[in-house]
Amino acid sequence: MQKVLVTGGAGFIGSHVVDELVARGDDVHVIDNFFNGHREHLSLPEGNIHEGDLRDQAWMRETLAKIAPQRVFHLAAIHFIPYCNEHPTESVMINIQGTQNLLDALEGTPTERLFFASTAAVYPPKEGEHLETDPIDPMDVYGATKAAGEALVRGWAKGSGKAVAVGRLFNAVGHRETNPHLLPDIMDQLIAGKRTIALGNLDPRRDYIDARDMARAILAASDHVATGSDVFNIGANRQYSVVEVVEMFSEALGEKIEIVQDQARVRKVERPSLLAGIGKLSGATGWKPEIGLDRTLAELVAVEPANG
Repeated sequence: MQKVLVTGGAGFIGSHVVDELVARGDDVHVIDNFFNGHREHLSLPEGNIHEGDLRDQAWMRETLAKIAPQRVFHLAAIHFIPYCNEHPTESVMINIQGTQNLLDALEGTPTERLFFASTAAVYPPKEGEHLETDPIDPMDVYGATKAAGEALVRGWAKGSGKAVAVGRLFNAVGHRETNPHLLPDIMDQLIAGKRTIALGNLDPRRDYIDARDMARAILAASDHVATGSDVFNIGANRQYSVVEVVEMFSEALGEKIEIVQDQARVRKVERPSLLAGIGKLSGATGWKPEIGLDRTLAELVAVEPANG
């Protein structure tokens, strides 16, 4: 059993990582400011939940010294792209300065391994699979902050001699989503009884991976990197357009769903395709995604009945 810290552990992906760690018997602690995270996502002793902000350097040092984690999963971030573009200073302070504050606070702790949640948004637009060897050239504020974060944690690995695994996360889907991405937007409209739904960009294709598969991949990547630093794409290696996602919702619901494009929802800058090349992580660890998008959507519809 290890003492493990998950920053952002009450959030969408973080809470699934916590579940996986608890299931394997680790003593799990969470840091979260509950801006997006929810306490009800966590089944931990109250003493293992630490409410605070990455930007508070003194609080971070005090809290990390008290927890004394052996391993850290750093998932706390502002990560909804439109919000980051509208609030660039806040995004920089949390995603970049907050990461540096965490690294500074780890000094003197027994931490030997760090996982850093980066993003597919560090890549420039591309048709076909993104590979870890592709150039880094983000097209939005969120991607830029995560590219900077990658540089910080790689430098920390070199300077400290600790192990760092970087995961470039593609589009997570499933229960506990905390941001108004595509699937929650569709679900909200279906739950309201609508069968003609308003959406924005319809053509972009995304690599959707169930959050449970993503959590297992995150643990596999962290377990694999014992020295130095390495980076892994984390996705499903399957992509779907918005129209295809709606068609899958329609099949899960057993009802016809029509789409109306709402110009107010259309993003002016939108990459046409995201597809994760996952051969590196699968080859290194044996991990593979197990849950198809059709199953994820069927489960969402079953848990949150979309009654007309």
